[in-house]
Amino acid sequence: MPGAASVRGLFYHYSPGGDVGHGVHLFRLAAALRKKFGPSLSLTLLRDGASYPGDKSWEYGRVLKLPGGNERAALLKKEFSRGYDFAVTSFFPLGRTGCAAELLPALAAARAAGTKIYASSALPYLSWRGEDLPRLFAAAALYDLILVHCPPGFDLKYMAKAVAVERRISPAAFLGAFRRLGPKVRFTGYVLPERLPAAGQKGTYILVHRGGGSTSPEIISCAIKAKPLLKSRLPMVIVAGPASSPAEMAKWRAMLRGARGVKLIKETKDFPALLAGCRVAVGTAGGTVYEALKLRRRLVLVPYAGSPSAEHSDQLARAAMLRDLAGARTLDYAGLTPEIFAAAVDAALAGPAPSFRAGPGVFDGARTAAALIREGLHV
Repeated sequence: MPGAASVRGLFYHYSPGGDVGHGVHLFRLAAALRKKFGPSLSLTLLRDGASYPGDKSWEYGRVLKLPGGNERAALLKKEFSRGYDFAVTSFFPLGRTGCAAELLPALAAARAAGTKIYASSALPYLSWRGEDLPRLFAAAALYDLILVHCPPGFDLKYMAKAVAVERRISPAAFLGAFRRLGPKVRFTGYVLPERLPAAGQKGTYILVHRGGGSTSPEIISCAIKAKPLLKSRLPMVIVAGPASSPAEMAKWRAMLRGARGVKLIKETKDFPALLAGCRVAVGTAGGTVYEALKLRRRLVLVPYAGSPSAEHSDQLARAAMLRDLAGARTLDYAGLTPEIFAAAVDAALAGPAPSFRAGPGVFDGARTAAALIREGLHV
């Protein structure tokens, strides 16, 4: 049992293709754990090289970059065997199933060393096919808890309905898997930044973004073309996203030559502040919609839905939920035009502000997750 003087944790973030955005949940959970345990806590982060946020933002201990090739699984097993008090994996076993082969032997080694094992999943989503669910249940048996960062009764029903578009698991099997996992799954509430700025009462600009910037470039192009079509004279701030390529940025800057009232930036260290100051936010339906929900911003959502044979339903689910909870307007990316973009923004500006009021714990996911981990360590 760990002593009060020293608690050691291990975080594993699998993102071999680069990951813009999803890593923030681990960083926010780490901050909540530091607050819960104090300076005696040290956390080692195992991650792929191109992940976001950057390594310099990790203030809690070592960062180990995972190599490629045959060394990788051996390094993982060795590190998980070191007798950490607890380990946290990002998404797996619910998602990121590509890491199963390298991670499962490491998790077994951690169990043998007495380590408590937790999953941190940003959403109630399964990457498994219906016929592969027995593998999910076998992997879940290695975990003490699977922490799903949304409130009970919110995202799950929307995810279950939307997953039908992927044609790999039925909504009934999806919900059945969560029922079978039972009390091992804990819904923590949304993991938001530790401090959100106060929302402006009215907002002074239109905010346009595309999340991390790895998908949906037509949102930016249409925004630039839509600006002169808008009835509103509000200025527009466009955040292209940190994954935007130099070629994309050059194209959009060329489109903006001579334009007035539009500011284009690639990325910002304080997106929540931009969100708090806008009158309407237009963008994908990624994790920032939860910040917008708390700030009660008007929303126009253009959910990323993947491509044929590689559909992704999570943003479709979020967009449907935000439509019901906060009156968000939703647009189909495949049919997006500057005219449709402008009409949706004008309608959002003319409509009422969202009146959503959250119950207790809805936005307290990081603190709840940290408390569950501490409770499991009996310290």
